[in-house]
Amino acid sequence: MNSRRKGFSLYLTFLVTTVIFILVSGSYEIGRISLDLSKSSAIDAVLFHAADGGLEKGLARLRQSFKGFSTSYRSLLSSNQAVEVMIVAEKEGNKINLKATATLFAGKNRISTRCLARKGIENSQGRTGCGQFLEASS
Repeated sequence: MNSRRKGFSLYLTFLVTTVIFILVSGSYEIGRISLDLSKSSAIDAVLFHAADGGLEKGLARLRQSFKGFSTSYRSLLSSNQAVEVMIVAEKEGNKINLKATATLFAGKNRISTRCLARKGIENSQGRTGCGQFLEASS
């Protein structure tokens, strides 16, 4: 009878260990997915604000000289990461369409891109006539 109890203890120990292993593995996966999502949200926020800043820079340049142009600038986020913003203003009739594309680089690798646009910008003073704000395709 004692040998049966010893066998049962071994089986119970194996079962408990397996359940704990499954719980720990599941927790690890949930934690990893949460980190990936938060990283993705942070990248998206950085790129949105960089592209929006590019649109504001473009609007300021159009207020000085209402004509088409193309420019870009790069900002370092860390020693390995940088955001590059390209701004393009194209004339369409008597209005201008403005597009800002922000791209995140890690080293030389492109991580993600976000594009914003303003269509139908008019040559007027102040914030009137600054066009329709849009999410743009890259």
